[in-house]
Amino acid sequence: MGKAQRTLDAVMTISAVGLVIMLMLSAAAIAVKVLWVDNTLDKIATERIYAEVIVQPGDTLWTIATSQMPTEDPRDAVARIRELNQLQSAQIYPGQVLTLEVTRSLQPQQLVSR
Repeated sequence: MGKAQRTLDAVMTISAVGLVIMLMLSAAAIAVKVLWVDNTLDKIATERIYAEVIVQPGDTLWTIATSQMPTEDPRDAVARIRELNQLQSAQIYPGQVLTLEVTRSLQPQQLVSR
C-alpha cells in the first residue's frame, strides 16, 4: 500500500466522519425547529376566557386549579384564582362562585366558497 493510497483512505475516512457529523447536526436543528413551531402553534390556537365554577363540597383551590387549568402550574393557577376573586386566603365554601381565567382551544372556522 503506497503513500498515495493511505492519504486517499485518510481523506475518505475524514469525509465520512464529517458527513455523519453534519447529518447529526442537521437532524438536531430540524428537531429543535419542529418543537419550537409546534409549541408556537399550540399557543396561537388557544384563547383565554373567563369561566365561573361553583365550589362543590370537598373542593380546594388546588383541585379546582388542576382540573380547570391542567396546562398551568397549580401554584400559579391558585394565585390567579385568589387574585381574580379577591380572596384573602385559600378558604373556599361549597356554593361559592369563583371566576377563573382558563385556556380554550380555538375551533377551526370553515370558509364558505361562493
